[in-house]
This record gives sequence, structure tokens and C-alpha cells, in this order.
Amino acid sequence: MPALDYGLSSYQRGQGGLPDLPAINMVAEQAPTEERGVMLQSRPGLVSRGLPMGTEPVEALFKGDLVLTGALYGVAGNLLYRDGSSLGGVSISGHVSMAGNEIGLMIAGGDSLYFYNGSTIAAVSFPDGADVIHVTSGGSRFWFVRKDTGKLYWTNSLDSDVGALNFLTAESLPDRLLQTLWIDGGLIAFGSESIEFYRQTGNATLPLAPIQNLVIEKGIKATGTACVFGETFACVTNQNQVIVQSERNVVSNVGLEARIAASSVCKLFPFEIGGQDCLALRLDGETQVYNRRTGLWSEFTSYGQSNWLPQCYAGGVFGQSDGATSTFGTVFTDLGGVMERRIRAGFPINGGGLTISNMRLRCNTGQSTVRTGDYADPQVEMRLSDTNGQSWGEWEATSLGERGDFGGQPEWRALGQASAPGFLAEVRVTDPVDFRLSGAFINEAWGGR
Repeated sequence: MPALDYGLSSYQRGQGGLPDLPAINMVAEQAPTEERGVMLQSRPGLVSRGLPMGTEPVEALFKGDLVLTGALYGVAGNLLYRDGSSLGGVSISGHVSMAGNEIGLMIAGGDSLYFYNGSTIAAVSFPDGADVIHVTSGGSRFWFVRKDTGKLYWTNSLDSDVGALNFLTAESLPDRLLQTLWIDGGLIAFGSESIEFYRQTGNATLPLAPIQNLVIEKGIKATGTACVFGETFACVTNQNQVIVQSERNVVSNVGLEARIAASSVCKLFPFEIGGQDCLALRLDGETQVYNRRTGLWSEFTSYGQSNWLPQCYAGGVFGQSDGATSTFGTVFTDLGGVMERRIRAGFPINGGGLTISNMRLRCNTGQSTVRTGDYADPQVEMRLSDTNGQSWGEWEATSLGERGDFGGQPEWRALGQASAPGFLAEVRVTDPVDFRLSGAFINEAWGGR
């Protein structure tokens, strides 16, 4: 029973004519009971919280345990929200960031800086009336990036005022500062051509000092392309690579880097699936998700939409491009609708031909939770390509097993001849059932006609 190779990690490459290997709404997990030691498992479905933030895209979310009673805040459509309630207007022209501490919440979005103290929103007087493109918090202070400069400003401890002399200039290269992160009691400053690391000094006048001989001579692509990831950071560099912690730890592939370079949108945000740290990379028309535990990528999509609806995350909650907020549930639908799971499997053929008597999947059958109706006998579909994925045949459906039918295997028979460049099949499940894939096989001895 020849085993087919199937894509465990989403891969696309525009050049060279290689077939795309998408892993759509599937997450690779370690599985010591399986032959390959890994399996593809459905991601959880999205469940609405019923607390939308208007109808415009939710640009950023923030939730902090001791910040304004620990409520969830968001910015959408030039308005600040607390869950589903609008609190007032903020001026936004770029990437939105929010940061909080015991005294309140700061909001920056490329224009004026705003502070919310729990009752009112007010614009913050910033030196020279300059615009602010990013804010973070740490060491009981707020830290601000002044637009189109290499300057980093800060407040005094537990204060919301920004002093005109409270700034430093990034020194390693004369590049624009784009974003900062506060990690492990220190600050990381991300510029357009360099990444610098700072430690706390204990000096109230100059609270930070650069860590000598610790500079990454690569910058980030744009504000919003760096984030805290587990105990470290991840970012998209000015060379369109996704790195974690070090410029030597590149986790993107060349196909993804080509699409990053071509995309007008690039945003990075972290989230969790079942305690696993994941990283969402949002581009034009796609969201690729990196799983730190397995080191593999998947593509997350929303059925019938041009991209995955979530575009930011905080406190277990996603902010969506349609203004809604959602969480992962224990269902295999997205917001009550279809969630498509899709993968490809195949092998190359250099010459001659091969009769394909059957194709079978090693997966979890009998997972339907209903006994009657449309999904009592859920289906899995398969289609074939004899052009390396350039064109496809029709979808053919077979059963995933009625509830409790755990012993079956989905099978398609009499699939004809395969020849160069190879055999390539695509499998999808749209019915609302759990779907796990551990293997795909052809020409099993006890199947076929």
C-alpha cells in the first residue's frame, strides 16, 4: 500500500511550476502513534461573542489584568470600544497599537496620541505636536515612537504626560524607528534597518541604555510586523523573512517570502490554540499561521471571504474585519457557517504510467454528533489533477462514516491512469465534524475492483 506524501505545512511557490501544497484550516500536531509521527488536525471553529465593535474592521484589541478592571478594549472605525460599547472617537491613519498600566490605556494610530482613564478619552499633548505611530508599556511607563524619526519618548512612572526632554535616539544606524516591544524587563526597538535591545538603568532621567554588541542589522517591514511571541519576539524583516528571536532563526520559506514582498498588507499577531503558541501573518488575500511547537505553517481561511476574518487578538478573543469579536469554540463550523478543511497528497512520476485502483485515507471516521438529518452521514470529497495542480477534475464524495462507525476508511475506486508529472489529489471536508488526517494511500491490496 504505497503511501502518498501530503503537505503538512502550507507551501506555495509562484515560480518553477511546482504544485502548491496548501494545508487549509488544518494544524499539524505531534502524534507518536502515527507512522510519520505527526498528523493534521482540524483547527477549532470560531464562535461569536455577540459583542461586536460596530461594523468596521477591528484594528487592535487590548486586555490587561490590572488595566481598567481587566475589560477588553478595541479600536474600530475611529472609535474606542469596551466590548460592544463605544467610548468615543480617536483619530487613526495607520497601524493601531494600545498599551495599558494601572492608570489607564494609551492608543496610538499614526496621528494624535490618546489616553483613556476609565471615564474619559483625551488627546495627549505630545512634544512639537508630532504624530505617534506606536505605543507600548513596561516598567510602569508608556513608550512612544515618534513618526518618521529615530526617537523614542516615554512618560514618567505611572504618568500619562510626555515630557519634551524624555526621549532618546536609536544609535546603531540612522534609520527610522517603527515599533517597540517590552519583553523580560527590557525594551526592543525595531527600526527600518536595525533592531536594538535596551536594558533598564534605574535612572529616572535616562531609564534605558542600549545593550552593547547586541544589534540585529536587519529592520522590520513596517509598524505592526513585530510582536511578542511566547517568551521572545517574532517579526517580518525588511528582507521579507519571518524570524523568531534571532536573524538566524528564519521560519518562513521562499514561497511565503515572495508573497510577503508582493503584498500591500503585512501584519503579524500571536494567538493560542489549545496552549500552543501560534503566529498569524496576514497578507493580501491570505492569512498564514505558524505553529511554534511543530515549526509548520497552515493557511486559515473563512469560507466565502477573501481572507480569514480575525485580524487581531487579545485575552483569548479575536477582532474581525467585519467588526465582530469571536473566540475558538468546540465546534467545527465558523460563526455557524461552513469551515472548509483541505489538503493535497501525491507523488511524482518520471516516466511511464500507473493504474490507480483505489485511494484511501487514514483518518477519524464516525465523528458525527447527530443521528438524523444532513450531517448524520458526513462526507469527504476528493478531486484529481494530472497537470501538477494547474487544473482539476470534479469533486467526488464518499462517506466519513455515520456516528459510531469507527472502523471504516474513506475510499475512492477506479481512478484511472496516472503519468508524468505525477499523481496529485486534493481532499476537503466541509461538513461540521472533526477531521484528522494521518495518512493517504493508493492501490491497497485488499481494495479496488
